[in-house]
Amino acid sequence: MRKISHILFFSLIILPLVTFGQKKNERIQYKADELFEFREKGKKIRKLTGNVVFAQEGTTMYCDSSLYYVRDNVMEAFGHVKIIDDSTVITSNTLVYDGKQKTAKLREQVIYTHGEQQLFTDFLDYNTDTEVANYFNGGKLKDSTNTLSSEIGYLYSKEDYAQFRTNVNLEAPDYTLKSDTLNYDTNTKIAITLGKTEITNEDGSVLHAKGGEFRTEEDQSEFVSGNIETEDYYLEGDELFFDDLNQYYKAIGNVKLRAKEEDVILYGDEGFSDKNREISKVYGHAFMKRIFEKDTFYISADTLVSIESEYDSAKRVLAYNNVKLWRYNLQGIADSASYFLSDSTIFLYNDPVIWNLDNQIEGDTITVEISNDQIKTMTLLQNSFLIGIDTINNYNQVKGRTMKASFVEGIISRIDVNGNGEALYYVLDESDSTNITTMGMNRILCSDLTMRFVNEELDNISFYKKPEAKFIPPHELTDEIQRLKGFLWRGDNRPTFEEVVYLTVATDVSEESEQPDKQKPIPPVKLNIEGLPDKDRKLLKKPKGQ
Repeated sequence: MRKISHILFFSLIILPLVTFGQKKNERIQYKADELFEFREKGKKIRKLTGNVVFAQEGTTMYCDSSLYYVRDNVMEAFGHVKIIDDSTVITSNTLVYDGKQKTAKLREQVIYTHGEQQLFTDFLDYNTDTEVANYFNGGKLKDSTNTLSSEIGYLYSKEDYAQFRTNVNLEAPDYTLKSDTLNYDTNTKIAITLGKTEITNEDGSVLHAKGGEFRTEEDQSEFVSGNIETEDYYLEGDELFFDDLNQYYKAIGNVKLRAKEEDVILYGDEGFSDKNREISKVYGHAFMKRIFEKDTFYISADTLVSIESEYDSAKRVLAYNNVKLWRYNLQGIADSASYFLSDSTIFLYNDPVIWNLDNQIEGDTITVEISNDQIKTMTLLQNSFLIGIDTINNYNQVKGRTMKASFVEGIISRIDVNGNGEALYYVLDESDSTNITTMGMNRILCSDLTMRFVNEELDNISFYKKPEAKFIPPHELTDEIQRLKGFLWRGDNRPTFEEVVYLTVATDVSEESEQPDKQKPIPPVKLNIEGLPDKDRKLLKKPKGQ
């Protein structure tokens, strides 16, 4: 017994000195009533019993007994285990703490306490550096308002944030919510679900949603976060106002207007749904996202209006003032536009311009038909003008009264011009791929013409009704000859993705993007709707008394 006492006395004095002699905060520091050192399978192990305390970088741990693996800097703890890490306290029956990784694996009757939160589980991993806790075999979190349970969970104490995955169940004061994915703000008690969500109210009614935001606190004003359902859409926002008597619903802040069946989502700063007039409007950083199987199509404008109808062919989205379009092979601008959902047809009005790859297309009005996720046709009504850039940056040009462009897999394959046709295109010498030169330029006048393309390059051209053609050699080319009347290359106006999609609005455009700052609500802008068809202008004029 005397020998053991000497060993203990020596250890308690010398070992802390050895510990502090290591790299700062690298080794676990510890103390206990008794300590015994032995070797097992070549590993030096120190057994601590009685009032065991060990610590590292401000985190303190307690237990009845422990094994310390010296070389690995790993501590196994047993009985009445407790971790105190800032304002977080965790208890369990057993613990394995890795001093190199700063990770604690707590097992059996684990209770995690942080402020008003208490988590109960049998399997919890905790990082003392990041203060992130993770359970993975079922757990239940309770706070002052709600009880949340799931198979998997992550608690981020520094961010007052938690994530729950698989068989999530939230018991709020007024309802029970079920989902497979839920993000939870432990400070504000706001829950955000992703995917299918089921909400059962106190009266027994059941609501189904495709995800949303739920403020679970009982103390709420008439403005609440969530969604309001119309016949065709869900209207969501930070704040919602609803007037059931007049069937008028308004949303403010991070507004999302989502179609139930057409995979169409409208975003903006403010919006409303007027059931009596069968229209919904979004404005302020407004843009629309239409999801296709292989691609997504975006439209932005000062204001977007969704027209509801019992007829699918009449359902459409109107965009007006500063309209911009974007998809991977199609960009455009216009003053106003109509987008019909049933057949994915877009009408662009008032000085519209479309860019497709290296082509610029203009006309008084442009119609774009999208089929099977691809541009099918583009029709230009009045004053049509197409400019295409060839491999050495010459501007090939075609103009006429009307024009129809046909596409194959998103690439122009044919152009038909009807009335007052003019064409100007360059003939290239491509015999030497490293030194392509211009052999000359063809300039044609005719009533109608058809141009056919292969791999984005002009393959052949047909002229109808008394064509007049002239070949101009390179030495005769002047700036005036190389431009048809009305030529204007507007590449600087070609919108980018960032210009069309307002990433300052909290959206799911990019699932990986961070939550952006909220924009202050802005008043409705005065809009010019004169470019729209008569039926849409009449519909959008505000009724008297509103």
